[in-house]
Amino acid sequence: MPPPTIRLLTDADLPAATYATRLGQPPDDHFILGAFAPDGSMLGAVVCEREAKLKKRHEAALVGMIIAPPARRQGIGKALLAAFDQLVRKLPGLEQIVLSVTASNAQAIRLYEGAGFVRYGLQPRALKVDGRYHDKVPMIRMLTD
Repeated sequence: MPPPTIRLLTDADLPAATYATRLGQPPDDHFILGAFAPDGSMLGAVVCEREAKLKKRHEAALVGMIIAPPARRQGIGKALLAAFDQLVRKLPGLEQIVLSVTASNAQAIRLYEGAGFVRYGLQPRALKVDGRYHDKVPMIRMLTD
């Protein structure tokens, strides 16, 4: 498979109402990056949300990442994280990125660790889906020393 095209999503890619509360004006605030196949189909996406409060402006969160099942294990996640890294490093005053990942998702944890994120705890019973609890692993990556 040829490498995907990675770009910021626009209103043409998503109905505006779908992400209206999440989309900001890149690169200063929030953004969504998408990975696209040569035929234009979306292979995956990653979402960044930056804190609005002055005391938290040094932090942004990777709040969601999804890869289409047929596109998994082909380097799409790694490519999205590399493009994500390039964009967040351009955000003035940003010092760290946080995320949380379901503790049982070892593949995602390895992907994030490979991108420089480190674990800093465990949130038991963070999610409840169909009556079952799922723990979350919070992770952080420092952009500055």
